[in-house]
Amino acid sequence: MSQTTVESLEAFMQELLARPTTASAGNDHIPAHLQLFVQQAGGVLEKVRRLTDAGALSAAQAVEFRRLLVDVGTRILFHPAIAGNNYLQRFALGVTESQARHECQQFSVFALQFDVAQAKLVANAPTEEAYRERLHVLLNEKGIPYQSGFEGELTRRWSPQTVHFTWMLNMARGLGLEFEDVGKIWLAQPGTRAFVDATFENYASIEPNVSAGASFAIENWAANALWNPWIDAMEKLNARREERVDLGYLKYHAIEEQHHSQATLDELLDNVTEPWFDAEQFLDAAEQMLSDGVEAYYVSQLDSLPEKDDTWPKTACDTLQIDPNLPIPTTPADRP
Repeated sequence: MSQTTVESLEAFMQELLARPTTASAGNDHIPAHLQLFVQQAGGVLEKVRRLTDAGALSAAQAVEFRRLLVDVGTRILFHPAIAGNNYLQRFALGVTESQARHECQQFSVFALQFDVAQAKLVANAPTEEAYRERLHVLLNEKGIPYQSGFEGELTRRWSPQTVHFTWMLNMARGLGLEFEDVGKIWLAQPGTRAFVDATFENYASIEPNVSAGASFAIENWAANALWNPWIDAMEKLNARREERVDLGYLKYHAIEEQHHSQATLDELLDNVTEPWFDAEQFLDAAEQMLSDGVEAYYVSQLDSLPEKDDTWPKTACDTLQIDPNLPIPTTPADRP
């Protein structure tokens, strides 16, 4: 990595960490919910340098993209559903059988309905390339593995054992749930239903800025906030059980989502040069997906949680005070 890129990444990090104004955010370290994002942003900034050196991206476009990454960090990664998720932080400390069952059941509704939203994206793909990419995601979810890793070409081999819902059902059955107890929309608590509705409205939108913003929000929430607390809680529960609950669904997606969050950054770099791209609409859609969908889900989960004692927080998510309008300094580091 070149010295110029290092300076650019440092400037990006300094500004990103300077914008939060709460003591909990801090300016002298990278919070846990930002560590993956900062690492992956460094990779995409290196890609920006190469494109700029090759003349495929102007210096002005490179600077604007870095500024957009800061806006993404402060408006999306510092959203309460990601940065201040009290529910998940408490969940990670340990849960009862009924609390684990409650989370598994409600999340299964979102997970299965998410496939419907993905099918809408496939049907409304604006290009053949987008159609194939979206179809690959859906087919993988439904049981066709990738040839290597978590993206690219598919094996063309289907098995019920590689359907993601099969893994979810394995976990659910370990918690005493059966097929009729998971995935159905009529099982949804109000916040779960709001999450599904927000996914249909935003993630499956035919407006590309809205769909891209919602996708960025969902993938980065999952990669930076969701899976590890859930796994931690379930590992603690398994340690108390004679028969372990199968955590394959959780552990697979914890790894997969890190690839997805990197893909959202790469796609954002591709999108910013498109004539249809509107940064404000992208950011607004991402915030709406997180507020109307993800945060609403956790508010509902906390409100309906069984066996809730006084160790659980009073609010599901805390808002970190962010000033998105701080001036951006123009320095040599602004020239990737």
